[in-house]
Amino acid sequence: MPTTNNPKDLPADLKKEITEALGFVPSFIHTLPPTEQRLFWGLMRDFQMSDKTALNGKTKELIGLGVASQIPCHYCVLFHTEAARLNGATEHELQEAIFMAGMTRLGSTVLNGVQVDQNTFDKELREIVAHIKKQMAAGPGVKH
Repeated sequence: MPTTNNPKDLPADLKKEITEALGFVPSFIHTLPPTEQRLFWGLMRDFQMSDKTALNGKTKELIGLGVASQIPCHYCVLFHTEAARLNGATEHELQEAIFMAGMTRLGSTVLNGVQVDQNTFDKELREIVAHIKKQMAAGPGVKH
């Protein structure tokens, strides 16, 4: 049984705003300490759900799905999957976001596990980036 606060203690303005956006106040809001309920909602409203950020909603939710898949968090996977779909993500995009998260985790596991020299990695990365930039400057049809 989760720890919850009395729903009646949620400030009326916050309850109204969340209800207008989501249809009701989800129970997880009541599990947050009262002083953090407003903070959490503000982050959701002003960043995650906002269309006034550098990243569009689909991109933010695909990132959320990738991270949630790696944590792993069942609740977050479900939430970000549906939020990504609401923002226009296709099933293929959902799959690729999850695959990319797994690929990043694999690379990180290998690099950290074998203890690749950081200076060598940094140098080689700069060389790779320079090479790809050169290919890109050469125009279309050049593989990169």
